[in-house]
Amino acid sequence: YKTIYGMGTWGWIVTKSAINRKVKESSWWTTSKVNIVKKVIGKNYFMFDCIGLIKGILWGWNGSNKIYGGAGYACNGVPDVNTEGMLAKCKNVSTNFSNVEVGEYLWMSGHCAIYIGDGLCVECTPIWKNGVQITAVANIGKKSGYNSRTWTKHGKLPYITYEKEEVKQYKIIVDNSSLYKFKQC
Repeated sequence: YKTIYGMGTWGWIVTKSAINRKVKESSWWTTSKVNIVKKVIGKNYFMFDCIGLIKGILWGWNGSNKIYGGAGYACNGVPDVNTEGMLAKCKNVSTNFSNVEVGEYLWMSGHCAIYIGDGLCVECTPIWKNGVQITAVANIGKKSGYNSRTWTKHGKLPYITYEKEEVKQYKIIVDNSSLYKFKQC
């Protein structure tokens, strides 16, 4: 999907009326920011902010042409809270990133993301690519080809089920009498 950062949005289709609504609600929407977003009107872009990305997905966002990209509002048991409010909902909050799991909420003051594994997260930010993007979690290590950010805390959202994936190991045992025969293990 094509995305652009828009403060106070959770997957809204970029339209003139959507922009006008947000301008009335937040001082973040300066003339220069409005002009940037207006450039993608009619080009099938969706607007998110960082917490709006997470709430939008949890509220059912699916990229449809329906209002809010198919998301509801404050539904599925997920409240409309800011980044700090969402952190307060998390369990097992930690500053140790050696144990972060896929799907965990990443937080720093005023900003958030979701950990997707392999040292990467998905976030929506006006910097770098000005929209939803995959970035490296600098707490784990920088990755070539990705912008990186250092996060303060991470925790498990109560709206997600976290299951440890069992790692299956297989062995191939070669029968010494023939290199072409294998025993099943």
